[in-house]
Amino acid sequence: MKNIAEIDLNILRENALKVKNTLPKNTKFCAVVKANAYGHGSVPCANAIYSIADRFAVCLVEEGVELRLGGIDKDILVLIPANNFDIKMAVKYRLTLTVDSLRSAILIERESRAQKTVTKVHIKVNTGMNRNGVDSLEEIKRIAEFTENSEYLLLDGVYSHYGMPEDDKILKQATDRFLLAINAVKGYNDKVTAHISASGGFIKGQYFDMVRIGILLYGYKPFKCDFNVKPVMNIKAPVIGTRKLGIGERALYGDFKADKPTDISLIRYGYADGLFRKNVFGQFNNRCMDITAVTERKAVGEFYTVMENADLLAEKYGTISYEILCSAANRAERVYIN
Repeated sequence: MKNIAEIDLNILRENALKVKNTLPKNTKFCAVVKANAYGHGSVPCANAIYSIADRFAVCLVEEGVELRLGGIDKDILVLIPANNFDIKMAVKYRLTLTVDSLRSAILIERESRAQKTVTKVHIKVNTGMNRNGVDSLEEIKRIAEFTENSEYLLLDGVYSHYGMPEDDKILKQATDRFLLAINAVKGYNDKVTAHISASGGFIKGQYFDMVRIGILLYGYKPFKCDFNVKPVMNIKAPVIGTRKLGIGERALYGDFKADKPTDISLIRYGYADGLFRKNVFGQFNNRCMDITAVTERKAVGEFYTVMENADLLAEKYGTISYEILCSAANRAERVYIN
């Protein structure tokens, strides 16, 4: 018995168009559909906004291959530098690869030469987040020169990522470093696409040549702001039983007792389905692996809304909406509304 994740592709398109219509005419819109489109289903979501997005971005080569097999023929940027095995697959499926060292550029060039095909690459720059990315301008120039002298690599972009776009001082520091990197790369190729902003940078107006939009597509904001979007997904689970508990009676694991006569409904949703074990909202006791008890009288067979607003759940669980969205539909059947 599966739960149901309803995903409204009409709302997804509305959110995407709102972003697109905010951008300057010549700024590209890259839709981020990594992590199975933040739990919403990468192929259906990418196809739903195919005509709106200029490009797509994923985290892993396997995710890019899945999009290709799902009919997406636009550029797909892989954000995590690929390892040796992944490079072979990436080149075969015409994915755009991240380069964060001269060595990674050499490996991509070698495989592209073997397959006799040209591979697009984007140089990733470390502007202060200290995740992955090239640290020095000298290394950036070496990579740019190498790609420009290769007949099998096309230097298509230079990019970075804001770690705290909501902080104006930190944002400016990262932007200043990125501008230096852009100048270094454009000395070799002035047609590269420069991009640093995900949803947070977009909200702060840092557009450059392209923005990479993830969380806003799915109806949530990285921090409080006036740019409003609508949640795309809600999750429902069936009621599989009901019980009446007397004072002092227990339900589920542990010594948690009813302090008054209590009606509970047993919902076929547990922590293995994606949300955490912790007791929140109208639950009675913590979740089990496969079942949650709620203090609301429902009929057996009726569906109970487990997640309607990921921000509210995230606040209760002490996390962020991203984490909720990526996991909450683990064992759900995704039903798409067009």
